Amino acid sequence: MQTLRLFTPGPLNTSSRVRQAAGNDLGSRSPAATALTVQLRRAIAEIAGCDTQWSTVPLQGSGTFAVEAMLSSLIGEQDHLLVLENGVYSSRMVAICQLHGIRHTVLAFDPCQGVDLVRVEAALEVHPDVTHIAAVHFETALGVLNDIDGLVKLASRYQRRVLVDAISTFGVLPLDVTAPALVALALSSNKGLHGLPGIAFVLVRKTELTRVSSGRTLSLDLHAQVEALDRDGQWRFTPPLQIMLALQQAIAEFHVAGGRAARYEAYRQRMDRLLTGMAALGFTPVIQAAHRAPLIVTLTGAGCDTAQLNDYLFARQLVIYPTKHSDPNSFRVGVMGELSLADVDALLAAFAEFISGRVTV
Repeated sequence: MQTLRLFTPGPLNTSSRVRQAAGNDLGSRSPAATALTVQLRRAIAEIAGCDTQWSTVPLQGSGTFAVEAMLSSLIGEQDHLLVLENGVYSSRMVAICQLHGIRHTVLAFDPCQGVDLVRVEAALEVHPDVTHIAAVHFETALGVLNDIDGLVKLASRYQRRVLVDAISTFGVLPLDVTAPALVALALSSNKGLHGLPGIAFVLVRKTELTRVSSGRTLSLDLHAQVEALDRDGQWRFTPPLQIMLALQQAIAEFHVAGGRAARYEAYRQRMDRLLTGMAALGFTPVIQAAHRAPLIVTLTGAGCDTAQLNDYLFARQLVIYPTKHSDPNSFRVGVMGELSLADVDALLAAFAEFISGRVTV
């Protein structure tokens, strides 16, 4: 287990959760493992606010596995998907569609802006055969928030279905799952839930699983997976038990800490502290406030060479992420995970030390 303190989108210190939750070893086909699967499926649905009209489908892998399973399983041969592209992760949706031969149209937006619902509506008018819309709730490549609730309302008026990558927002930002147009969400065990990466979920309306009979892959077929789970509680392929045990513990801690609203507030406080301190050092956000969320922020300024800055911070067990933004000296800082305000202060202090002796560019 690494001891680095990381200012990244992912959580920390979760290996200890495996040790805390594991107790005795579990066999992957044992009754205890089956009970754990049932518990996790129920817990994810409860956090989302889903009723019995939804099914929670777990999968081995990262969040991208859930997105690919969602698109390849729920978009039928006669369907037409409109992909709203404004960042790396929505671009990944396009790649998935291309790979699986999913009929789709791409509506591209400025990666520094949220999706423009006026343009989405215009696209629906131009493409009346569109049946589904896919979007990312929060594009972490630059830290851009999309108005999914507004999109779902628009889709409802046009009787379209919406599929959402909620990987970075699940457990932190709210989504109205009661809206009939919202039919599927992809999420993962890490990010806002603070579990380990390695298990992903698709929350899907049961009517969608019956509407399309099968998927395009073996291991990512949601229909086959949920059929097996509902039949005898068994995964079709080896489940990631250690990751599941860690998630069980992380969800327990999530509720003890106050649930989604409390997690959002903790992130908001950290982001406010970070932005205030960085502004005093000469750094400004690349993304306008209207399109940001207290999860990840892209910063630039102060004449810093990002490569030198990254090396300086890494030597002090602090990590930032470079971006693909047009400004080569921009970088991302995340406040998600097992962090505190003291951790934010430590990062600010390291930035101040770097700036005081930096080489300007």
